[in-house]
Amino acid sequence: MSDAFTQWRQQVLSTAQRLDDIDYFRLLGCHNQSSPAEIRSAFRQLATSYHPDRFRGQDESLYQALEQIYRRITEAYAILRDPADRAAYNAGLKNGLKRFDRDQAQQALNQTKQSKEPGKTDQGRRHFKSAVAALNRGDRYGAREEIRMALLFEPDEPGFLNLSKKLQGS
Repeated sequence: MSDAFTQWRQQVLSTAQRLDDIDYFRLLGCHNQSSPAEIRSAFRQLATSYHPDRFRGQDESLYQALEQIYRRITEAYAILRDPADRAAYNAGLKNGLKRFDRDQAQQALNQTKQSKEPGKTDQGRRHFKSAVAALNRGDRYGAREEIRMALLFEPDEPGFLNLSKKLQGS
């Protein structure tokens, strides 16, 4: 065995042991702003390099390590190429989630959305969104009515109060 192959083998075995600590972007060698084409290209290159069938029956520990890495590369590609899953994964990644778990990622995405939108109740958030939409259309009367409705559900919500003061002051 050559020195280059021995080093590559060690790198593969080490990577297989650290898979749970590596996020999908780092695994594919991409950044989180990579385009779908860049992700596809990185996946194809890695899939060719790490395909386990190249070492079937030769080196069992290398084969198993390559099989783990290949499965994780395929999983990463499947998640990152789907826009909804990618958004949920990114939200989970901000909360320390390295591997995609649909429920945890969706929960993180919902928390991210809720932190951007004031309100604790669905009704309050719905009226607040309607108030913002009315304000964006230039309908100040409609915006005032919607924020008034939102305040009926959550009278102490700071985001609702701020918009109400903004609407009253103008």
